[in-house]
Amino acid sequence: MAPSETYEQRVAATRKRFIEGLPARTQAISDTLREAEDADPSERKVRKIHRMLHDLAGNAAMLEYTEIEDCLRKGLHVAEDADNNGSTLSADEVRIIETALADANDVVVKI
Repeated sequence: MAPSETYEQRVAATRKRFIEGLPARTQAISDTLREAEDADPSERKVRKIHRMLHDLAGNAAMLEYTEIEDCLRKGLHVAEDADNNGSTLSADEVRIIETALADANDVVVKI
């Protein structure tokens, strides 16, 4: 951080990094959706997706990207419910999450 950098400039830089990194982060979630259920022995796939979506939606909220947050929360709710129920994701639930990720990326293109 440069000594002359203002708080507003630091926030703007953080927001910019978030937007620039969002496609890679949503791709990581998409990749995880396609992994085998037992790909990571230390964490259930649905828990990992839940955690990743929660992190991404929370960051969007903190940085006041409400439209992106709203898109991501649609997928987050599905992953959270499946995780809390101890179930795997159905094909329909995977489609909902994939749509939420695509919708968030569509918002980024407009920014």
